[in-house]
Amino acid sequence: MKTAGTIFDKVIYVLFWLAGILLLFVTVGTCIDAILRYLLNRPIPWMLEITEYVMLYIPFLGAALVLKEEGHIKVDLLIYRLSDRNKIRISIVTSLVGGIIMSIYTWLGIQVTLDFFNRGVTSLEYLKTPMYLILMIIPIGGFFFTIQFFRQIFSYHRRLKD
Repeated sequence: MKTAGTIFDKVIYVLFWLAGILLLFVTVGTCIDAILRYLLNRPIPWMLEITEYVMLYIPFLGAALVLKEEGHIKVDLLIYRLSDRNKIRISIVTSLVGGIIMSIYTWLGIQVTLDFFNRGVTSLEYLKTPMYLILMIIPIGGFFFTIQFFRQIFSYHRRLKD
């Protein structure tokens, strides 16, 4: 089981770095597009469309690692006064709720992605990209996000027992 956890961690680190590479690509691409648009009146026709797709990919690629590192925003206005044991209990409950919601979200993402794949739906924009290629990141990223929520529950449970 420890090996599976190590492999999972390596995969979410790779996904996180892929998100960073995509962010770098669209940042540089958008700058080049703006320069070409305003100086030469020759914008990159597909740059805006690719940027839109990447903006969907980035959060789904990075979310599991952000959750693992607990780098997300927490509103702890009420719980910061609780004992450590009660904070852990609340963390277990919130991770369970997050895991359930992401499980549903992932399942629905699979259904929509498969539907678009089966119907052959393409985007209405310049590249005519098959929509399932755009949407498939939702169930993929959702899967890793879901697994990380449930891993957190076990981690919190171990801390509660100690």
